[in-house]
Amino acid sequence: MAQDLNKEASAISGMFNSIAASYDRLNHTLSFGVDILWRRKLISKLKQNRVHRVLDVACGTGDLTMEIARHGYEVTGMDIAEKMVDVAKRKDLERMAKARKHGEGSERSSADFVICSAEEIPFADATFDAVTISFGIRNFNNRQQCLSEIYRVTRQGGSLYILEFALPSNKIWKAIYLFYLKNILPMVGRAVSKDRSAYSYLSDSIQAFPRYEAFCDEIRQAGYFDVKYYKCSGGIALLYVAIK
Repeated sequence: MAQDLNKEASAISGMFNSIAASYDRLNHTLSFGVDILWRRKLISKLKQNRVHRVLDVACGTGDLTMEIARHGYEVTGMDIAEKMVDVAKRKDLERMAKARKHGEGSERSSADFVICSAEEIPFADATFDAVTISFGIRNFNNRQQCLSEIYRVTRQGGSLYILEFALPSNKIWKAIYLFYLKNILPMVGRAVSKDRSAYSYLSDSIQAFPRYEAFCDEIRQAGYFDVKYYKCSGGIALLYVAIK
């Protein structure tokens, strides 16, 4: 299956640009809102380490980026899809305006955003204390090169946090989830986003992505150590945490 997935930069950016307007609504619907809880779990792990400056890779429409900013961190979101970043910038402006309205402007930091590929991150070595990725790394064409770039821009002692979809290890739960991925998700995705391929791609990319120890090994190959993973919602998603 993996060989059928087109992960060229132009294909990925084009696909996500095409669904940018409906991306948030559809994702929260398809995940029944539990994606919010998964991001909170990542933030709770982030807060356990000494972190000031964060890079949110494959930030999409910026939900995690803004959650990180809301907790007072200096954060930069980066993504390859321009229209997704446009949505993220608009949401961040709305967030800051709402904070100022409630007298919280001095306590809330805004996020920065850049449009670029994870294969060539436009920052100097050891720029960030932590790097986060939520549901984006399975779309990387040259995953090991991207992990190496992420490692490069992370300071020594810094941390990596990756949220990614997975297939549950429990056979019954896995069978139910596979039925959802193969039948319900693409159908609803096409109906709402009008894109005939994006949510079929989502299903296929989840099934093709290495998980558990297999992906931990890839993270270690990039140079990280103390690599751990935590199951979310019975293994529908996994949170990987590692140290440089």
